Amino acid sequence: MEWAKIIQERRSIRRFKSSPEVDQELVRELLREAQGLYPYPSGEASSYRYVYAGTAESRERLAACMLEPLVKNKLVKWLPEKIRDFVRKRVTEIPGHLAVIASTNEDRRTNDMNYAAVCGIMQNFQLLAWQRQLGTLWDTEPMMQSRELFHLFQMKPTEKLVGILHLGYFDKIPKARARTRAEKKWTIITG
Repeated sequence: MEWAKIIQERRSIRRFKSSPEVDQELVRELLREAQGLYPYPSGEASSYRYVYAGTAESRERLAACMLEPLVKNKLVKWLPEKIRDFVRKRVTEIPGHLAVIASTNEDRRTNDMNYAAVCGIMQNFQLLAWQRQLGTLWDTEPMMQSRELFHLFQMKPTEKLVGILHLGYFDKIPKARARTRAEKKWTIITG
């Protein structure tokens, strides 16, 4: 397995085939493998959970919860039906949605370490999925911060939605975007 090549080739997929559906067992298998590749730095277990929406009914429920903030937005009220139909169709046509929820902690260091571990697992999942020709898109849009969505996911006050990985198979690989060279982000402490 050439990780550097997979990292360079992987793309965020925004256009998925409507079928086949993404098998839940494949998602669980990729999650187990992704978790195994991420060693939690302190040796303690990180604290997170997943919620999967892979059926037509569950995708409809997810779309309704994601639409709720848009319905309340004053700007969207000018074109409510068009926007609502677009978002609903977009969410329901994607074959699978994997919500990743991290536990929070009052101790900032513990909280940050847990969040970083969960993000590492999500990135590993995307790379492993790519190897299986399964496309992903890591979504953190503001509309995912709705009370309705938190209720659907049965989130506790001590949990944080890290993101939703939209999943599906694809026909076309998008072209690579320009990448920022590491040297442009490089700073040296002097003195």
